[in-house]
Amino acid sequence: MAERLGVEGEGETAAEAPSRSIWQYLESAVLLSLLGVGLYYLVPRFIGDREMLSVVRGANFLLVPAALGLETLSMLCVCRLHDLALRAGGESPGFPRVSLVYMSAYAFGHVVPGGNSGTFYLNYRELRREGVPWGLALKAIAAAYLFYSAGMVVLLAAGSLLSLSRGRLPGAYRLAALVVAGGAVLFLAACVFLARRERLLRAMAWHALGAARRLRLFPRLDREEAVERFMEARRYLLSILDDRGAALRLLAYGTGFWLLDMSCLYVVFLALGHPVNPGILMACYAFADIMGSLPLTPAGLGVFEASLGATLYAFGYAKEVVATAVLGFRFFSFWLCTLAGGACYLPCGRRGEGKVPGLEEGGRRCASLLPRELALPRRRWHY
Repeated sequence: MAERLGVEGEGETAAEAPSRSIWQYLESAVLLSLLGVGLYYLVPRFIGDREMLSVVRGANFLLVPAALGLETLSMLCVCRLHDLALRAGGESPGFPRVSLVYMSAYAFGHVVPGGNSGTFYLNYRELRREGVPWGLALKAIAAAYLFYSAGMVVLLAAGSLLSLSRGRLPGAYRLAALVVAGGAVLFLAACVFLARRERLLRAMAWHALGAARRLRLFPRLDREEAVERFMEARRYLLSILDDRGAALRLLAYGTGFWLLDMSCLYVVFLALGHPVNPGILMACYAFADIMGSLPLTPAGLGVFEASLGATLYAFGYAKEVVATAVLGFRFFSFWLCTLAGGACYLPCGRRGEGKVPGLEEGGRRCASLLPRELALPRRRWHY
């Protein structure tokens, strides 16, 4: 596919394709700021300033370091997950460098359109600048995404079952919780089953990409090349799954990322003097994270808060307590992590100023898989 793609103009590599002007970054930053101001200003106005202030006055701020520590451990888990995914391929720049790279990508995905696509792109680019082969970088990032997505499914199933421990729940909810938990387990089993059926998976990938091209979702994508890359990623994933110890470690770190993040939310409720049922919190948190993954706002800002607040309120928790806890939690999980990731980009940028051999070819292949807004360079691609 690299031979069939070209870029008008010399001296510009495809890895630099997603370059954005300073005005585009400012536009994203302004949008993010407006969403933040809207949340922290409008929510108290809607819920009630005095009610939320009374909740804050009774808070135990000595638990703030505990919440901060849990959020830090959560981010270290996902960084370790990416490091192990790279080590499974025999090459990693080391946990400290992988942590800097991922945190930088995490912050980047919070302020650009595309969310996870932005995180994927910068993660890939910086790993290439660390000397990781482009094929390994793509497969390791994909494997890490799959394992922490599996962790979210595990959390959803566990939360649905644990929420049943609370009494006085309607029969319809109990049935729905059992269906969701069973569906989550069956979904994971089906994914493992499909991963081990090469012909079936290849046919599904071929037809799915064909449908995407007919819908003009990926007009520049080479179908045969994409299927081959997909099957390579499958083989890489199977090599990890065949090593039971490695697979369990990756799943543990993927689940730990979500579980520690949710624990930070639980500590915030404790700090406010209003503990919640852990099972219900787990189920509501998983649902809110799934809703927040929709590419509607940067990193689900606003969508996550609304989903989490609505579900907890539906379980009977006071709206002023829920609103205060959710906004306080997002201060740790969104704003502080975004600032920390931005700071991590500084050492990555200084080390990655040189041009890496093979970055251009790998960048072309990676760029063809990204959404148009991120993948298109300043100058037009042509066949």
